[in-house]
Amino acid sequence: MLDGIGGINVTYFFIGFIVLAVGFAIFKVIRKRKLPSNNYTPFDDITMGKSDKD
Repeated sequence: MLDGIGGINVTYFFIGFIVLAVGFAIFKVIRKRKLPSNNYTPFDDITMGKSDKD
């Protein structure tokens, strides 16, 4: 198996990191009591034909 630092399995470390990242994102959403804004995407500028000069 893949043994990491101090005999900790790298797979468990990676899974723990992912769970921690998702948990932190959920914590931030609950704390702000709203979802992040998704009103703007770069795709909007591509489809509308805007450039940096506009």
